[in-house]
Order: sequence, then C-alpha cells, then structure tokens
Amino acid sequence: MDSSLWNLLHDGSIERVDGSVPGDVSLLVSIGYLRNRFPGEGTGFVVLLSGCTHFTFHPYDEPVLSDLAAIAALEPEILSAKAGDPLEICCVMGTLSVRYKSCALSLDNGPPVALSELDAASEAYWREWSERSRAAPNNSFKPKPLRGSA
Repeated sequence: MDSSLWNLLHDGSIERVDGSVPGDVSLLVSIGYLRNRFPGEGTGFVVLLSGCTHFTFHPYDEPVLSDLAAIAALEPEILSAKAGDPLEICCVMGTLSVRYKSCALSLDNGPPVALSELDAASEAYWREWSERSRAAPNNSFKPKPLRGSA
C-alpha cells in the first residue's frame, strides 16, 4: 500500500475514528498548518478508508488496540508511514497498522481534496517554513570563556 498520503499528514493528530472493520473507516485528522491552505473553516481532513480489513494501534509497551474508539481516544500523532501490507503509520506513541482497498481525502467541511493538492500545499508550507527559519536571527547560546582559560 502507498504511504504518500500518510507522510503528507505528518504532525496531524487522529482525533476521530468512525466505522467498522471489516468495512469503511473514516478518520478525522487535525492538521491546522495544512488545512489553513484550503478554503473554508476547519482544522483538518477526513480520510475515508474503503474496504478496510485491518485497523490496529500498537502503543509502545502496551497491548495492541483494535477498538476504534479506544484508538481515537489516544489521538495518535502521525510522524511518517512505511509502505507495505499492512501499511504501517508511525506515530508519536506507537504504530498504526492498516489495510484497505482504497482511500479518499476531503476537507473536514466536505469538499474532496486530490492527493496532488495536498502535496502542493505541503510543499509550499515547508518551503515557506524553511525560508522563515533561514531569515530568522541566530539567537543560539554562546557561552563565555571560563576564567583562567586561554
């Protein structure tokens, strides 16, 4: 399975998980810095996993969870994803493992979003972020020499 979508959702928090496995599963991913680049009010995106046959979260040092509400309650924050079957989505507190036939992306207020649109928004955000960080003054700590040192 392709990991592209999930890697673009880096830093997003999964705030809601609805549906059933097997079946369709809908995720609300809150990621303000990307959502702000699209029209309308909102804080994130909805990812609809069609034909989902596997959806588990393995918190570090804890038992694997398969209850969708229990997973959502943890609000896993997405870091990266690794293509495979199942797809592994690395999160701050553990690993989300999913298998599905297809997925669709939309804004949290309804309109669909193409992967290419999300990719362009992400590229623009990170390019601007990089430019801002280069332009920022260097305020790094510079220790004074110790007394008696040459």
